[in-house]
Amino acid sequence: MKIRILLPLMLLTGCTHSVHMQHVSDFDDVPAAEKRSVVTAETEQSVVLGFVFDTDYVDQAKQQLMAQCNGRLSAVTTQYSTSHGFLHWTNKIRMQGLCSEG
Repeated sequence: MKIRILLPLMLLTGCTHSVHMQHVSDFDDVPAAEKRSVVTAETEQSVVLGFVFDTDYVDQAKQQLMAQCNGRLSAVTTQYSTSHGFLHWTNKIRMQGLCSEG
C-alpha cells in the first residue's frame, strides 16, 4: 500500500538539471604586473506552466558582472542551465570573468 502512494509522489516531484551551453569569450594578453580578480554574476528566470515573466535575466547578469569590475573585463564564460521541477522550471545564467585593474 505504501509503495502505491510513494511511487506516484516520487515521479511527480522528481527534478532534473541540464547544462545547455557553455561559452567562453576571448582572452586578452594581460601584463603580469596587473592585478587580476575573478568576478561572478548569477541570475535566474522562473517558468511556470510555460509562462515566462522575467525575460531580461541575461542582461541583468551582464550588468551585475560589469558593475563588479572597474577595469578591463576579459575571459568571460557564460553557462546556461535549466533545473526542472513539476510543472515549472528555472533557467539559470552564470557569468564569470577576469577583471584586470592596473
